[in-house]
Amino acid sequence: MNKKSSFEIMSLEDQIRRITSWIVDIILAALLAFFLTWAFGTRVEMVGNSMNPLLSSGDKLMIDRLKSRLIPPQRFDIAAYTLDGDDSVYLKLVLGLPGETLQIKDGRVYVNNRLLEDERLPFSVPNAGIAEEPVLLGADEYFVIGRSPDASQDSRFAEVGNIHRDQIHGTVWLRYSPFGSFGFVREPAGKEGT
Repeated sequence: MNKKSSFEIMSLEDQIRRITSWIVDIILAALLAFFLTWAFGTRVEMVGNSMNPLLSSGDKLMIDRLKSRLIPPQRFDIAAYTLDGDDSVYLKLVLGLPGETLQIKDGRVYVNNRLLEDERLPFSVPNAGIAEEPVLLGADEYFVIGRSPDASQDSRFAEVGNIHRDQIHGTVWLRYSPFGSFGFVREPAGKEGT
């Protein structure tokens, strides 16, 4: 009876090479997981009703930090930002882009003196706040507003003002809770008039 051994005899050099390979694979997998979590998996929770009906209080969301580092936020993106001296993360709709002049007259939004006509802006803004007069946005500034302007503290108010790009942590891309509302988050596409 001749039994073959299922054990392979490896030299010490081969064992070290195999162990080193495993360690490198584990480190690379951990780094990839960290990067993907940082880039696409930062979680935030919607607090308040300022983004109704698009987002509801208690919605749990993911923000894309990588995209906003590579590509500046665009009009109608939902920016996740913080204010100086405050650790809270706020979620608002980007309306004004760097270098633009934004004004709110009679509840309607004007960008560079042209009415912003877009299906993604189906609401009027009853309180213009500081945007009653033209607001000039600097090279790295954004004007943000809540989807429910009556329930929102946003760029219309001096205590918030224009948001600098370095205050923006990313843009909302996914709602993962409640599960019945699971999916990508974005304003329905429309034809922008500006």
